[in-house]
Amino acid sequence: MISLEAYRQNFLTLARDFFDELLSEDKALFRDTLFLSFLGARICYASSRPLNLFAEERFRQKEEFLAFLSRLKRSGHASVFAHSPLVVNTSFPEEKAARLAQVLYKAWCSPKDNALCLNLRHFAEVYDDETFMAIVEASYEASQKWQNFKFFHVKFPEGKATLCAKGALSELLEKGLPEPQGIKAEPEVFVIDVAPKETAPFGWLAVVVEGFSRLFSHQYVRHTWLNFNQRSHRYTQVDQFVFPPSFDEEANNLYESQIEKGLELYQGLVSRGIKKEDARFVTPQGSATTVLATGPYFVWEDFVEKRIHPKAQWEIRRLAEALALVFRELNP
Repeated sequence: MISLEAYRQNFLTLARDFFDELLSEDKALFRDTLFLSFLGARICYASSRPLNLFAEERFRQKEEFLAFLSRLKRSGHASVFAHSPLVVNTSFPEEKAARLAQVLYKAWCSPKDNALCLNLRHFAEVYDDETFMAIVEASYEASQKWQNFKFFHVKFPEGKATLCAKGALSELLEKGLPEPQGIKAEPEVFVIDVAPKETAPFGWLAVVVEGFSRLFSHQYVRHTWLNFNQRSHRYTQVDQFVFPPSFDEEANNLYESQIEKGLELYQGLVSRGIKKEDARFVTPQGSATTVLATGPYFVWEDFVEKRIHPKAQWEIRRLAEALALVFRELNP
């Protein structure tokens, strides 16, 4: 049986020389995609809407930004860095590209295009803290294009996926988004087309879902080719809930009554010093969550194909319908 250390040494031997060569030419490899690592990390700990997080000082101020990502690296939370892709055009032998793709977690290889899709997590796992942060700092200083990427905002009036806005991401960030009110969550999806030229031929979508239930997320994370980060109810309050469309008025009233009882007990437990992660056990399963997921186009196409089926659970089917709508916009 192969040991962890043996696997790690094989990984380092294959990846280190290749990465060193890339960095010798340009350390700012993630200039257009670094923002997604910030979003992936902050979405876990914040109650505010994800795209409003870019207004935070810790994102706008270089020293705070670097300190934040440095803490993540030192604490071993490398998974958040997988949201930031890098496509490398290579000319080395197909066999070597295939071996790298096998060893690097969630790397994608397209031999016919001489292309390899990496992500920042790979560099976090290969390099020490100092070298890794040099890559992050160079990428932060060179960052400029990401605010021009296209976004698509999908809502679900009467349960139908409807494109309600699209444009440059900067337009959305400048306006900001109103924070949700009340206990009833309204499902929304934001899709960002990430560095479409730089990430070809793989492409890369960042998908933020808001107002979907934790029951939905249990199914969602089964699509393991994607990279996920989710709002944590270990650190944030349970505050909103998803109401199934099959509920009639009486069912909604009964459900709302149960929610209010659960929240009252939840808040009472928290006030007694019980951890939020334990107190949440008394609230209904339909608590709302927020999830960021990223991945290549073909992985999202696979998701749509599997989940747009009429027998799929209604929330995850809505997301598949929203993504199908976005793909039609991207490929008219």
